[in-house]
Amino acid sequence: MPTLSATPALLHALPYTSPSALLRACTERSEVTSLPPLSFLLLADRLADLYEMVFPDHPEWLVEEVVDWESGGDVAAAIERFLGRVHTLFPVHDDIWDVDYMEDSGETLESLEWRLYEIPVIPMGYDEWYDGWDDLKELAPYLLHMRYSRRDEDSPYLRDEFEDLYPDHLTPRYLEPHRLVKTLRGTCVERSRSMVLPEPLDALPDLIEMLNHCTGNSFLDIGELGMGEGGGYPPWNREDVVWLAEEWQKARPILDRVHRLLDWQNSTPEEIDFKLTAVRDALLDAYQQTLTCPAQTN
Repeated sequence: MPTLSATPALLHALPYTSPSALLRACTERSEVTSLPPLSFLLLADRLADLYEMVFPDHPEWLVEEVVDWESGGDVAAAIERFLGRVHTLFPVHDDIWDVDYMEDSGETLESLEWRLYEIPVIPMGYDEWYDGWDDLKELAPYLLHMRYSRRDEDSPYLRDEFEDLYPDHLTPRYLEPHRLVKTLRGTCVERSRSMVLPEPLDALPDLIEMLNHCTGNSFLDIGELGMGEGGGYPPWNREDVVWLAEEWQKARPILDRVHRLLDWQNSTPEEIDFKLTAVRDALLDAYQQTLTCPAQTN
């Protein structure tokens, strides 16, 4: 099973292939002399191979890209167009914003080349670096502080940061949101009690699983920093492209629900207080159910 943290391929270890895709595209244009300059030929050939691999049903896109590249900016623009088309399949970084700096430093080709060997995919998951929590929309900081910033029995003299930050929305010390996901989603069988969360609160279990990195979807379970620590971007190959497109189709509806929850009641302090209260009450209700129906805990 591929992963977003797959180890990137070593660029120098990849064998050179004949420019068949590029030459075929050239023969379909009226300007047969439209081969790129020699310095760009290998990049053009690699881009042609990717077009044939990712978009075999759109040969006209490859034909459009067989141009007389004269600068690194031309190469960057062609790669941006390719990545923009990939972006319709799954999220990728398709904006090469640093091309002017790369040209000034003489590193243009090297800096562009890696995008044709590694998929610059955009993961949607959360990184647990504390310094970035304040930039997240509530409820994410609330749930993260609830899990990581509370004083426990092993450190009774430490400051309880969760209590300081959310004095009006406290929960019992042993209430752990990631253990309440089944209860928030399901039914307490023993008492035939159903817990149905209204929209957009019905996305609360999804958000909890994203913060706990256990949705089962790689787009949702991995953040940018986590992917870097896990080995970096995956390599371009047909299997990974198909897998990423399928994973993204599964991730989109979940992510849409979570975003609706995060955007809900988020404009003023009063609205945020209302949202935090609603979530705290839902968690307390689920927690009480687990006390009477232990089988509902994760």
